[in-house]
Formats: sequence, structure tokens, C-alpha cells
Amino acid sequence: MKTSMKQSSQTSRREQRGTRWCVGTIVAGSLVLGACGSGSDGAATTTPASSPAGEVQVAAEAQYTVVVSDPPIADLVTRVAGDAVEVVSVVPMGADGHTYQPVPEDARTLARADVYIENGMDLNNVVAAFAFTNYPQGTPHHMLSDVIPESEILATDSAEEVASHGHAHSFNAHFWPDARYAGMYVAEIARILSEADPAGAAGYAERAAALSAQIAEMDAAFQIALATIPRANRKLVVYHDSWSYYGRRYGIPVIGAIQPTDFSEPSAAELRDTIEQVRREEVPAFFGSEVFPSDVLDVIAAESGAAYVSDLSDDKLPGEPGSPEHSYVGMMIANTRSIVTALGGDPSVLDTIALS
Repeated sequence: MKTSMKQSSQTSRREQRGTRWCVGTIVAGSLVLGACGSGSDGAATTTPASSPAGEVQVAAEAQYTVVVSDPPIADLVTRVAGDAVEVVSVVPMGADGHTYQPVPEDARTLARADVYIENGMDLNNVVAAFAFTNYPQGTPHHMLSDVIPESEILATDSAEEVASHGHAHSFNAHFWPDARYAGMYVAEIARILSEADPAGAAGYAERAAALSAQIAEMDAAFQIALATIPRANRKLVVYHDSWSYYGRRYGIPVIGAIQPTDFSEPSAAELRDTIEQVRREEVPAFFGSEVFPSDVLDVIAAESGAAYVSDLSDDKLPGEPGSPEHSYVGMMIANTRSIVTALGGDPSVLDTIALS
């Protein structure tokens, strides 16, 4: 079963990574790359402010550079890393990874990578392929989705497709909206950073523990807030199939995703089915995002009578860079506040979660 899920989507990239590996050494707590090194002198380099690349953190005394695929994961890495590490996101912190296309400046960013971290399971393949092509030979390449238990991964194939093949071929890789999985990511990030920099392991563990505690507090608050939604309204129609793990975790199942995981635009028949489903289920609201074509969502709202809430995000961080809201935790609190409010619940418990 393990082969049919994760390995089927990652084996080729793992084999490629194996041919590119070269061993670095740790000297006095600093990462020193061997002959296949980063192409830099080891000092932290700052991406120019005008660059499209998403600089998360630049430390004046950074010992090595971690390049991350997209904003939510970059935020988690930054909070675990501390000042000894420069953390950079390929997808800019104000952008959405589903629609982002790498630019030449991103290649220069990747050329500085000592470690590369992504979600994995073929999520954002354009960015992943671009990263593999442009980071230094031998750069350790980590996929956080490897920590998710196989038995808990949801298939995206239809029941008919599974029946015809006898097993699923595609899987939903949007794990982080479930706070429990985000906590698993944090633990894995601490492990990855400690592997690169054993001398800093105690600091990584301490910061990971603090972040995990904050995420656990958020998880508990979400369960309370979402339980205040009237039972008849506890169902989600969303713009993109990235909320299934969230729905499963918090007892508010996704009954319809307007756009499939490959981000293709729905057909006229699929649009009609969605409108009829929203009417049939009598949901008071459905949820979209600015990265989804608004005319489609406007049609659903006009014909179904349900309110259209346009500010849900599984990737783009809210607020201004540097603000407490501009974080994974801030993003998920904003999402849950929108969902609870629109579906008739009480989001006040979310005010107790400290942002830092």
C-alpha cells in the first residue's frame, strides 16, 4: 500500500535526489558544503527587496540557507529555525503557490540553498521541478508529507475510478489545514534542521515545542468554535479541494469542491452540479479565494442563493509581512473565523489564541 500512495508520486524524484547527493560536514555549528556546495561562500545573502522571491527571514549571522517551496511551510520553518538560519520561500510570501510560476530571480535564490524543504506528494510540481533543476548539486531535499500516516491519506480519485483500478492513483496532499498534521510538520522541520546543524539542535527543539504548543492551542479552539455552528450548517462547499483534512478533523465535511486538485476550471456541467448541490444542501454560504475566477463563484451565488465568502486561503498568508497575522497560525485563524461566522457559529474563542 505504501508504494501505491507516496512512492508512486515520488520515486522518480527520490532517485534523482540520490544521484545528486554529496556529503557536507558540520564545523563549529556551521554547515560547510563539500565539493558539490552551494555556490556561495557560506555567508547569508539577502535577496534584493525588489525580488519576486519571498524572503522570510535574513539573519545577519546566518550559518546556512534553507529554501522552502511555499509560504505556510516557510513560516513554520522560520519559526523553528531562529536567527542562525536564513529561510527563503520560492513562492513569495504574498502569493499563492497553486498559481505561482517561477521567475529567473528564483533560480538565483535556489542557487544559495543548503537545504530544500517542500510539502511533497506532487503538490506544486512546477515549483518542485524548478527547485530540483536550480538548487546546488547535493542539496538535501526533504518532503514533509512523508510524516503523514499512510492510512490517513485521502484519495482524490472518484469511487468509480477506484473501483475500476482496484486502488487509487491520486491523493490529496493539502495536509496543513489540519492543525494536527501541521504539528507533525513542525517536529519534522526540527529534525531536518538538527540534521543539518547538530550544534543548534537544542534551539530548534525548544522553538518547535513552543510552536507546537501554539498550534495545539489553536487546534483546541477550532474544535470549540466549529462546534458552535448549527448542525445543519456544518458542511463546506469550497473553491478548491484543499480543505478535506480540515473538514475531517473538525467535523465539518467538504461536500463539494468547485475546482479539483489540479486547478482546472470546472465545466458547465460541473458548475450546474455545484449549484444544484448548494441548493439541495441548503448551505448558507460557500467559500472562495481571490486566486479562483470570481465570475464562476458569482454565478453560483446568484443562482443558488447562498452567500459567497471570498477570503478563504490555504496558501497565501494574510496581513503585512512581519505582522503576527502574516503566519500559518494567523492564516488558519482567519480561515476558521470566516467559516464559523458565515455558517452561523460563534468565533469568539478564536480571540483567545495568542499570535506571536
